[in-house]
Amino acid sequence: MRPRIRGYDPRPGQPFAPFEIYDPFGLRNAIIPVFCQQVGGRMYGVGTAFHVDGFGNFLTAYHVIDFVEKHLFGRPILFLSMHAVVFGTINIPPDCFVPADEVIASMMESDDPMAALRGQASQRPAIDVALLKPEPIGPGARPPQTLPIRTNGWAPRIGEIVLAVGFPQLDLSEVDVAKQSSMLDEGMYGAYGRIVAIHEKGVSRSNLSPVFEVESDWPGGMSGGPVFNRDGEVVGMVSRSLRAESEHAGTGYAVHFSLARDIELLTPNVDSFNPGWRKCWGVFASVPPQPITMHATKEQAEAAASRLEGPADVRPITNRIGTTDFVDLSV
Repeated sequence: MRPRIRGYDPRPGQPFAPFEIYDPFGLRNAIIPVFCQQVGGRMYGVGTAFHVDGFGNFLTAYHVIDFVEKHLFGRPILFLSMHAVVFGTINIPPDCFVPADEVIASMMESDDPMAALRGQASQRPAIDVALLKPEPIGPGARPPQTLPIRTNGWAPRIGEIVLAVGFPQLDLSEVDVAKQSSMLDEGMYGAYGRIVAIHEKGVSRSNLSPVFEVESDWPGGMSGGPVFNRDGEVVGMVSRSLRAESEHAGTGYAVHFSLARDIELLTPNVDSFNPGWRKCWGVFASVPPQPITMHATKEQAEAAASRLEGPADVRPITNRIGTTDFVDLSV
């Protein structure tokens, strides 16, 4: 018997209500919860992130992790899937909680009169997006899968339906750091939205991220989650939302990747025109013609080539993530 795949039709009378995703396609291994770990070790959920390039880097909304601006307040923790078949309750392997080693955002000068009076420079994010570079992933966690990202060549249409995915029900109030044991209540949810407007210059002076506005009911914990078009491509990110109330529809704002040029500075390895492909450096021997290894930077590729016995060549390529398919960019 073939496994039955559950459909995700909109609810009658509630087309934009969130629905739980039972994950037969491995989305949970590409879209993950983000936590803030305080100095004392306690953690709580703050939003969603997703893997973008096959090299371990994740995108999330900047406002999800803006607590990193406050020194000693806390650090972002990514919660990855684990290698396990679970029956009953088990302790979560500590490898699944991966701290972000580096947080990168595109910043711009902020028009802050009070800071100017104090003679201080003030900055704010150019777009509500941040890149998280995690520490090395241990053997107890599953390496993340990669979503197909389109940062160029897509234009939203009024009336178009998109799908946001994230974790609105994060609940991890306490973690015993010494034992790395916890009870985690988290569920992946999706919510459709109908595009109703495009704001190329943002919605306010305090939020200049180019966004498309949707009629939706996106819960707050979905901030930083991917927004898919009908082709299954990630074309945006959940930025802000107002929940539906009584007879009033909710409103969501998604960062518009095709207009947010700074997104390419944060994702240098993403092939912006070919979702599911990445720009990288391949290490080649004389035979066979496929790359032996692939790396995010030329320096990393050259270091790998220097450790090989025999001649090796380093070339810029684009690679279909998860395969050895490539296009040589050096010719």
